[in-house]
Amino acid sequence: MCSVRTNVRSEGRSLAERIRGAAAETFAQFGFHAAGMRDIARAAGVSIGALYHYFPSKEQVFLAVLRREYERHLATAQHLLRQGLPAAEVLRRVIATHFEALAPGRGVGLFARAWGTEAPELQPHLQALREEYAGAVGDLLRQAMDRGELRRGHPLVLAYALLGLVEAVTARAVGDDPVAAEFRRLGSEELANLVWRGLRAEREAS
Repeated sequence: MCSVRTNVRSEGRSLAERIRGAAAETFAQFGFHAAGMRDIARAAGVSIGALYHYFPSKEQVFLAVLRREYERHLATAQHLLRQGLPAAEVLRRVIATHFEALAPGRGVGLFARAWGTEAPELQPHLQALREEYAGAVGDLLRQAMDRGELRRGHPLVLAYALLGLVEAVTARAVGDDPVAAEFRRLGSEELANLVWRGLRAEREAS
């Protein structure tokens, strides 16, 4: 009996994950306002009733998709924090994970375009996610400052500045035009070099 319940829970998690993946692609294709619950159900291959069973509203689906992406970024930041890697490598990896989110199957840039562009009623939820992630990035910067690798500054202000740069470039990297393709190819490395030159301590710059 226990095994049956475990299987049911596992199947439920698998179906919810399938819905989130389909929703990410649907939102990326149509945008939050134009995408409908029936579009998401069709993309996921589930009934509209099954979709509402897991997610009572379109807003809930959207937040679930974004939370999954934020959690991926947050997990990367926390992993780097535990490793104590050199600051240049930390910056490179934090930036790279945002460009990896542009890969097929990751919502085709939904995360890159989400901030500030969706329904106003979602903004408090998005702000809470962003605060948590920016705090983790700020902790990474503070750690590097304490080691003398980065010049002193306000870690959270610098974290927001870093994320703003990344979001601006990844937002432009969404699309099929040549500039977007070039940004996807070179944007991560270019940004990492720019940020490192701006933040590295004087002794590192010599």
